[in-house]
Amino acid sequence: MKTTFFAVAAALPLAAFAVSEAIASKGSGDINADYLLILGHALENNAASTVLVKRCERAAEYLKSHPDTVAIACGGITGKEQTVSEATVIKKILAEKGIDESRIILEDKSKTTAENFYNAKKLMNEKEGCSVALLSSSYHLLRARTLARLCGINAKTVAAPTPGNVKINCYAKEFFAFPLMLINIKEAKKNG
Repeated sequence: MKTTFFAVAAALPLAAFAVSEAIASKGSGDINADYLLILGHALENNAASTVLVKRCERAAEYLKSHPDTVAIACGGITGKEQTVSEATVIKKILAEKGIDESRIILEDKSKTTAENFYNAKKLMNEKEGCSVALLSSSYHLLRARTLARLCGINAKTVAAPTPGNVKINCYAKEFFAFPLMLINIKEAKKNG
C-alpha cells in the first residue's frame, strides 16, 4: 500500500509535465491576437535569465509575424537586489530584436503571475471582443493559462521553449506552485 502511494505521488509531477507540454504545443503561435501578454521571469543581477531570454526570443518571433499585435511586457521588481523591472528588461530585449517600442506596453507593477493578469487587464482597457495570446515558457503554461482564466482573461497560449539546463527544476517548482495559485489570486484581487 505504501509503495503504491509513493509510486502515484512520484507519477503526479510527470503527469503535470506531460499536460503542460501538450498545452504548450497545441496551436502555439498560430493565434492572431490583439494583445500578446509576455510573462516575466526572475532576473539575475538585473539582467534576463536564460528562461526570460527564451521567452523574449519567442515573443519577438511572434510579434514579427503578427505586426498588428500589441505586446504587454509583464513583471515588476521581484528581487531584493533588483533595481529594474522584468517588464523593462523584456521591452529592452524586444527593441534590440527589432520590435518597435511603440508596440510594447509595460506592466511593471506586479510581483506574481496573478497580478500580471489583473494589471494587464486594466492596460487592455478590457476592450470588448479583444483577443489575447499568452506567452510563457512551456513548463509554466498550464498554471498561467489556468490563472488567466480565473482572473477573467480567456487567452490562447504561445510557448517559449524551456531551456534544457533548467527544465527539471522549473517543472518541479511549477508542480509545487500550482496549489498556491488560489492564494495568489486572492492577494492580486486585494492589491488590484
